[in-house]
Amino acid sequence: MISYLDRRTFISVVALASIAGCSRAVKAATIEGRTFQGDGSGEGLRAQSGLIIRNSKFLNLGNGAIRVNVATDGLVVEQTEGRNLYRFLENTASNRSIPASLTNFTLRRIMGSDIRRAMTRIRYGSRDGLIEDVIARASGSTERYCAGFVLDDEAREIIYRRCEAHGFVERNRSSNDYWNGDGFSDERGNEEIQYLACIATGSSDGGFDLKSTNVRLADCVAKDNKRNFRLWGSGLAENCRSEHPRSHGGSGRPSHFSFHGGTVKFVIDRPVVRAAPDNDAPVFLFDNDSPASVEVRNADIDAPGAPLVLAENSEPNITWIPPRDEQNIRTAD
Repeated sequence: MISYLDRRTFISVVALASIAGCSRAVKAATIEGRTFQGDGSGEGLRAQSGLIIRNSKFLNLGNGAIRVNVATDGLVVEQTEGRNLYRFLENTASNRSIPASLTNFTLRRIMGSDIRRAMTRIRYGSRDGLIEDVIARASGSTERYCAGFVLDDEAREIIYRRCEAHGFVERNRSSNDYWNGDGFSDERGNEEIQYLACIATGSSDGGFDLKSTNVRLADCVAKDNKRNFRLWGSGLAENCRSEHPRSHGGSGRPSHFSFHGGTVKFVIDRPVVRAAPDNDAPVFLFDNDSPASVEVRNADIDAPGAPLVLAENSEPNITWIPPRDEQNIRTAD
């Protein structure tokens, strides 16, 4: 049972719940300066169209400190903190036959710590969203398939700006299993997603594990993940930095940039790669069902103990611009 810390907050939530089925309220409420606290389970509150939540705290809650359970337009959450949560924002419909798409939304200046499963999960036909200056730090007791930020289904046209995900390591798996756990993830069916100046560190799988099409990464940093940039679809990575990938457990080889699936088409523009001499994680690892098409432009790579390219399945088609021997590349081969 959730304990609301003052009567005004309780009244606000009851009022919101009474109209939560209406996806376009004329003017929704503003919740400001409230604290929602639970016993480690249960939701905090349910979103509605036009709702503004700011300067509030969400403590010790389960699957959805904020839950989007119906189609919702214009949600704003800002200057907010969450601690000890299963998920901060959960997007799951109450009626499975009616998608709970989240549209024209903004999440900004949010700090999440002790996150067990994910900071945000956004799905259905959600679109036109900005997630900005949101920081997610994982719990020491994460669940399987944990991730900082998750997109699924047909979510599209969503921008992450200056977001961070730290320490999403999957636990309670055998050392022989593949360990999941990502900083940022999106799926096939997602389109036109942008990651701008985002940071992912300490994940047991991908810092950025991206299956979407026409994705753009710019000025992102991935460090100390098993596979810093794990790319499956199509898109552009500009001026992204990969540092010191390493395994946190389970099977699978670490890498700076790894490519997977059967339809990879990427431009890697001005990548910066750094690794110590004793780090042998490949810079470009290919594990594809059919040849990937990758264009590498103006690389700055210093990984003296690592191979530049390793193909574990189909040989890739790599175009170097300018030619490879004219780029700033220092590797073991």
